[in-house]
Amino acid sequence: MKDSSPVIITVSRVIPAPKWRVIRLLTKVEDFPSYIPSIKASRVLEKVHHTMKTEWHIEVEKVPIRWIEEDRISLQDSTMRFKALEGDLQEFSGVWKFDQHRDGTHVTVTVQLQINIPAIKEFAEARLKVLLQKNFEAILEAVERRLISSRYRGYKNGEVSKIAGFGLLGHFYNYGHLERCLTMLRPDLKMPSREFVGQLFHAMPPFKMHDIIDFTSKTGEKVNGCAIVATFIPDMIEKDIWGIFSKVVKACKIAEKHGVGIVALGGFTSIIGERINRQVAEHVDVAVTTGNTFTAAMALDGVFKAAELLGKDIASCKLAIIGGTGDIGSGCARVLVDRVAELTITGRTVDNLKRLNAELTRKRKARIKVTRDNHAAVKNADIIIAVAASATPLLSVEWFKPGAIVCDVGYPKNISHAQTTREDILIFSGGLAKSPTAVSFPIDVGLPSADTLYGCFSEAVILSLEHRFENYSFGRGNIIPERIDEIRAMGAKHGFEISDFYWGDKLVGDHLLQKIRSAAT
Repeated sequence: MKDSSPVIITVSRVIPAPKWRVIRLLTKVEDFPSYIPSIKASRVLEKVHHTMKTEWHIEVEKVPIRWIEEDRISLQDSTMRFKALEGDLQEFSGVWKFDQHRDGTHVTVTVQLQINIPAIKEFAEARLKVLLQKNFEAILEAVERRLISSRYRGYKNGEVSKIAGFGLLGHFYNYGHLERCLTMLRPDLKMPSREFVGQLFHAMPPFKMHDIIDFTSKTGEKVNGCAIVATFIPDMIEKDIWGIFSKVVKACKIAEKHGVGIVALGGFTSIIGERINRQVAEHVDVAVTTGNTFTAAMALDGVFKAAELLGKDIASCKLAIIGGTGDIGSGCARVLVDRVAELTITGRTVDNLKRLNAELTRKRKARIKVTRDNHAAVKNADIIIAVAASATPLLSVEWFKPGAIVCDVGYPKNISHAQTTREDILIFSGGLAKSPTAVSFPIDVGLPSADTLYGCFSEAVILSLEHRFENYSFGRGNIIPERIDEIRAMGAKHGFEISDFYWGDKLVGDHLLQKIRSAAT
């Protein structure tokens, strides 16, 4: 005797919205075709109190399915039951259940299905189980996206909306960093092969790593945030740049699900879109910022402070910017062209170098040089700002002259953290800020202390404290001196200032500064 029990499908999702909003949206079936691709047509045929008769036409993987069903809504137990009355799905029924959840509403749909077609029954039921599961998953995802978009749209239109806080989006900078962080989470972990871990990690979706509660400004204002991992390392970008871009977008949507007001695109997440001529902001509702304006501010402040400590007159200095045609580098150049005697810019492409050179020479203050030769640019420089986006180090500590100041803003670093015997150059991690609130991450995020944050992360925190949920830093060429001054002032208001000098996790002490000062004279 063949099994006549029904096929059971269960799909669930936590949607960040109150029950009444979710139920109301799910009853507006006429709107479904406009935002759920698998639903080709849906309409209400009859409606009496809390009972409806609805007609459906869906198409999943080119299989069309049509039916008419009866829907009964019970507000008492927060359910919506449905049953097919006619059509392709003769025995098709189920229930939507809506339960309150700390993050919104836990929605579960349970479906019973039977296909009584001779000869193809088993195949048809197995196939339809897959197709209908995909359809219900698509419905829940689309409903969630619509509710989230509505929340952000309401905020932009000046309505009262629960948008607040910040998201910090980052990634591991190489396989060694990934492995080190995994063993931090589980010290007894015996690492599988790099190939095995790498392929799994590449397939893994982004995830929220950490909640940051009650980040407190020096004004006393508090704001919450979260740290999100985009699951890639820079080595993966050339192999699958579109896949990595998709991961960055999905990571921002995780932040949206938590009602975040602004997301900082840390590390390489800020340049993926530029390389394929796409803006992350065009694919998400939440405001995004590269954080490059405040990073530039902190890099510049670090250079000015270092020059003062070593007794250098910056107006007579030769300064080189490695990666100077990028966003941070060009922003620094626009400030420094009026402050130094000679400014050398390096970049990967001749066209970008020519374009920036033409812009800077109009000011005619410093002598300007452009080159693709990093070694030639730094060997005679008094000050170097290294800010190139590179998966591997570009500069050697042996290239710098005695007494040089080297501000490495790169992530990963443009200069290796490997031990060096040189005590005649000041080399430090640039673009870092001292934070008014210590933040302890569960893994190594490359910061030297809990009271130190990346400039890009700091920018998102500052903007959330200011309730300025806008795409503050974006695109190439938009970091100008006026914006740098503005974000620096906002940061100072909330207690952000230039970090102490660190190289790796080691503080650059007064003893070393004295040696460097002696070498420079």
